[in-house]
Amino acid sequence: MLKGDVLSYYTDPSDLYFPRNRINLSRAISASVLEHKENKDKEATEFVIESEKRTYKFIADSAASALEWVRAVQKVIFRTHNEGNSVKISLPIDNVLDVEENPLLDFAETIKIRVIDNDETYAVDEV
Repeated sequence: MLKGDVLSYYTDPSDLYFPRNRINLSRAISASVLEHKENKDKEATEFVIESEKRTYKFIADSAASALEWVRAVQKVIFRTHNEGNSVKISLPIDNVLDVEENPLLDFAETIKIRVIDNDETYAVDEV
């Protein structure tokens, strides 16, 4: 269960009063879906949440569910790490194609960064 900045998980899903553990996502570093190394055709249902001290591994019911969990957790991690007037992002420098100022908003300095998603797909994202 994801509530605020805390992800709780349970041994027994019907007993919501006693979680097995809680993860404070303000201390988390990343969340990602694990790809199957031995069988690339199989849809990934496993995902991980990494903190400085520990890596938590979860199995979702489906690939879509795993992706939904990762996106929800990533949003919380991003929000907790970027409160205030600035935003911090980490991108592999080798993946950055272009950086340009973007005068989209009068009240804030913004930039547009084009990056290659990964080496396999060569999809270009804008951040």
